[in-house]
Amino acid sequence: MLKDVVRDGEGESVLLLGNEAIARGAIEAGVDVCSAYPGTPSSEILDTLSDACRLLKDRIEFYVEYSTNEKVALEVAIGASLAGKRGMACMKHVGVNVAADALLSFAYIGARGGFLLVTADDPSMHSSQNEQDNRWYGKMAKLPVVEASSVHEAKEITKQCFELSERFGLPMIFRSYTRLSHQSGIVRLGKIPEKRLEKTKWVRRADTDVVLPAIARRLKPVLNRKLSEIENFFNNWEMNWIEDGKGKIGVIACGLGYAYAKDALSSLNAKLPILKLSSAHPVPEKLVEKFVSDLDSVIVVEEVDPFLELHLKAMGIEVFGKINRYMPMDYEYNASKVEIGIAKALGIKPSKNYEELLKKSEEISKLAPPRPPVLCAGCPHTAAFYAIRKVVNELGNACLPSDIGCYTLGINKPLEGVDITICMGASVGVSNGLAHVLKDKIIATIGDSTFLHAGIPALINAVYNKAKFVLVILDNSTTAMTGHQPHPGTGLRACGEIGGRVKIEEIVRGCGVDFVEVVNPYNVRRIVETLKRALAHDGVSVIIARQACAIIWAREKRKKSGIVPLRVTEKCDLCMECIRTFSCPALNFDGRVWIDPALCVGCGVCSQICPRGAIRRENA
Repeated sequence: MLKDVVRDGEGESVLLLGNEAIARGAIEAGVDVCSAYPGTPSSEILDTLSDACRLLKDRIEFYVEYSTNEKVALEVAIGASLAGKRGMACMKHVGVNVAADALLSFAYIGARGGFLLVTADDPSMHSSQNEQDNRWYGKMAKLPVVEASSVHEAKEITKQCFELSERFGLPMIFRSYTRLSHQSGIVRLGKIPEKRLEKTKWVRRADTDVVLPAIARRLKPVLNRKLSEIENFFNNWEMNWIEDGKGKIGVIACGLGYAYAKDALSSLNAKLPILKLSSAHPVPEKLVEKFVSDLDSVIVVEEVDPFLELHLKAMGIEVFGKINRYMPMDYEYNASKVEIGIAKALGIKPSKNYEELLKKSEEISKLAPPRPPVLCAGCPHTAAFYAIRKVVNELGNACLPSDIGCYTLGINKPLEGVDITICMGASVGVSNGLAHVLKDKIIATIGDSTFLHAGIPALINAVYNKAKFVLVILDNSTTAMTGHQPHPGTGLRACGEIGGRVKIEEIVRGCGVDFVEVVNPYNVRRIVETLKRALAHDGVSVIIARQACAIIWAREKRKKSGIVPLRVTEKCDLCMECIRTFSCPALNFDGRVWIDPALCVGCGVCSQICPRGAIRRENA
């Protein structure tokens, strides 16, 4: 909890979320600048720091910002480091793809003030479009990658990363993952330093900071030397250790895999030698060689890719791991999966018949009603997608590219408003390509935060190359999917401060778009009419469907006048139009159509859809 994150209680133990522990580690390290673009499972790190910076301002001062995208967030933290301050950028794993351009070049320059990139990977893709292992970025960029095996370690390693970054002149990468970021654990608090964020004088170092080819060629061997030096350090780092055991097979476990391995070995009543690693890259080879000197082979426990396994094989070590199918290649681990793998390598049976237990679990789960993710009651995106589907049905067919956000749930029946989703901003870029090869009309959708993140360059490209499609910017005035973080279109900033508000319609016009209209998606007739005119426009046309997120909108209505829910009157003849075509969670059918007043936010869209006029407000 936030009160424990900011607690001035050195030596006390508190219960923190993994992401809160990372935030506390940064605070204890005396971080100066923190930046992020929100993305699950990383979002709570900056959310926590955004609240903490206000509560701790009389003791420790640091700057926090929600950046436009991950590349900008990384560059903000880079700027702090080059000025000799401690900077941290946080993002989910796919965000590092956006930031990679800056990251790989900054590696050559090196850190001045301590620099930490936190990447929150998402094994099993709980909220992501892929399952990538960002340890490869460390290998590609020649940067250290560290992991934690517990929530307390997450705090401690975060804190140490700033010191190590300054000691070796290297940007550090801390790799978290969903199960670490979102689990709770006991954390022993350290001291919160007292400091002001004082501005410093710029010292010009063009011979290292301007990565022209001639300078980069000189910096490359320096980077290799730094990496070798930190590998030597990792050979004796207290976060890596060897645990004695019996037998000729050992276990090498990385990060949270260590916790799974310990549980698995306990269940198997097997006491094998264990090498616990928190340094995923560079691999501390001397420590590994010491560990395997009396062993015939090792079992490797790591998520997601066989990253460590491949390195050990290159060292000539016999490995039981992912490649030879002792460990699962896909999805996240748990103690039972690891136990099955270890038991297979040892030639023994697991402590339980997990296959049978899994079958029973699947049978029991069938008794529970399905709960797929859906758009909230009153969500303005539902109204927008309803209008899009209505227009598409009249057309006969259309291509509907979309993007990353709550609105991706528009894929579901009956709306079926999403045909393609790839990555942030791709709805606009992909529409550029489709416009030159499709006969059908194209109606693309993108959120307000996502448009500001990555949609602008592609829109400029559409104007420049005379692409013809309709772009609907679903503007709910927040970054809703990740927890209602602000963005430049809201005018709000981190730490509760007010910033400059960027108007999306002015950006769109500045990109050269002629057809720009702002509509409220709750006005169904208006948005349908606007869509038809936009489709007839010769060129790219943009509709900004602006209505606050239903959660925020309803919260404000409750504070002011209260919500008046709608009800289904006796005029209803069970034509089912509202159920078949609209699908609001507040609408129900159990032999009759009725509206759940606990869910209804009073948006009134369903009353516009009903062809019989059978839906009215409670007081009407």
